[in-house]
Parts: sequence; C-alpha cells; structure tokens
Amino acid sequence: MKNRWLAKVAAVLCAVCLAGGVMSQMIFARGGTTALAAERDELPEATFVVLGEETDPTAAPAAPTDNRLAVQVYVDGAAVGQCALVDGEPYMTVKDFFAALGQDIQLIDYGSSLSMAMPGLVMMAQEGQRWFMCNDRYLYVAGGVKNVNGTVALPLEQLVRCAGVTASWDKLQWRIDMTDGPLEPLEQGSTFYNETDLYWLSRLIYAMAGGESLEAKAAVGSVCVNRLHDSAFAGANGNIYEVVFAKNQFDMVTNGMIYTEPDDSSVLAAKLALEGWDPANGATYVAEREMGAGYRCVAKLGGLKFYTAA
Repeated sequence: MKNRWLAKVAAVLCAVCLAGGVMSQMIFARGGTTALAAERDELPEATFVVLGEETDPTAAPAAPTDNRLAVQVYVDGAAVGQCALVDGEPYMTVKDFFAALGQDIQLIDYGSSLSMAMPGLVMMAQEGQRWFMCNDRYLYVAGGVKNVNGTVALPLEQLVRCAGVTASWDKLQWRIDMTDGPLEPLEQGSTFYNETDLYWLSRLIYAMAGGESLEAKAAVGSVCVNRLHDSAFAGANGNIYEVVFAKNQFDMVTNGMIYTEPDDSSVLAAKLALEGWDPANGATYVAEREMGAGYRCVAKLGGLKFYTAA
C-alpha cells in the first residue's frame, strides 16, 4: 500500500540512493561506562524489556520522575546520549537511534516526515500518523509518530524491533541499555505477509467497513485474525481464507461483496491487523446491530460493534 506521500518520499529516496546520497553524521559522543544489571546480561535478542519495581519488590522506590523529559541511553555500557520521554514513553529520532548504534544511514528528513535506508532496512514515517513503514511492513504506533527537536521520532520499542537489537528500560536506575552488535533487520513484507491471507482479509475489511475509519477497518481485520487463533471457529489454526469462507459466518461472502476490489486503506488495515494491532479488543464477532444475550460488546467504532461470547 502506497499513499501519495509514501510514493513521493520513495521516489526521492531512490534518487538519493542512486546518487550516492549524504551519509548521516554521528551525533552522540561515546564516553563513560557503567556496570549493567544482571538482568540485562540475560536479555533475549531483538527485544525491548521494561525493568521496574515489579522486577525487584525489595528495591527502594525510584525518585519522582513525572517531570522528566529524557532518560540516559547506554550502548554496551557506554553513555551515548539521551532518549526523549513523550507521555512517559521512550521515543528516539531515527537519526539518533542509528547513530547511537554506530550505523551510517541515508536519510531524507523534511522535519515532519522522513525516509531512511541502509543495507537490509528501509523506513518511512510521517508525524501524526499512527503507523509507519519498515521494510514494506506497516507497524502500528499507539501514541502516534512524534516530532522531537524538529525531526521524526518513533517509540524506542519499535526502533529496536526494526533493527533487530536488544534494549532495556530500567525505571529504577532511570537508564536505557542497548546492545551494539550486528543488526538483524525486520523481515521484509514480501515474505512476512501471506499473499492469500492479505488478499482475502483486505476484501473482507472493505466489504464490511469500506466507509469506516482506519481503526474500524483494522478492528474488522483483527476479528478475523482473532478467530484464526480461537478453536471455537471453523478454520482456527488454519488460514484466513478458511476463516472468511467458513459456512454462515460473514454475510459479505453470501452476498458476494467479498469479491469487491479493496481500497488502499483496507489493504493497510489488513496489514496492521496481521501485524497484531487489535482495536477490537479481542472481539471475535462484528455487527452493525446489537447481538443480544450471549454476547458482550467490547468495542464500538463508527457504525460497527465488536463482540466476544459472554
């Protein structure tokens, strides 16, 4: 799925890549070391872990931090800079994140939008959107893409996922630790998304929620994904096609609307649902009406209501 902005940015990025581009500069000064907590030595690869009071009930409470705007970042024990806190969540600019890891990137930065490229990894993001693109995969950002110091910033957790490194946010020591090793970039969308699943899920979404918001569309998609993992439904542990075409489950199959070509927004919503965004709050039913006894409404989005079995 490519909207006009992505197409424009992608074209400029390709031009920069062909011309050799301008490599981003290191903006952190490495220096100072500190011992890492035992937990950090045992972190699995390519993860973001939050350490806090709950991991050590005997630890003294951390000092009040409501007014803090940043947290210190360390890479392999060396202080490399700070990570901004936005509504209490660690955000880093794309440039700062890769500079901290000693990675040279090709970057096109318009302030409110950017694209970056390095071997095996391409990212595009725009301020205000609730998703961004990484290796042609579309990842949900609960707090939205932010602007920090005049450039696009993403949640550290998502940056870690895209790069395939390990990071921990220790709320007791008030620090973030990252590993500095070979990057393992996020799997490409061309291999991650099953073409058949994407084909039918995007059509189901468009047929049921064509005029609804992106959130409502993703919620419809998540209903189908939730059914995929629920043994109560035909097609569970199978594939999206089996869930969509299970007998007497979706009216859009019966009336033929399932065969309508989806719009770009529905394809995007399908990808976001396949990535795990679930604005339906675990629902396995969707309807425009009240479903009555035996069902519990867990979300209302636009003209759609989402239910679980009571």
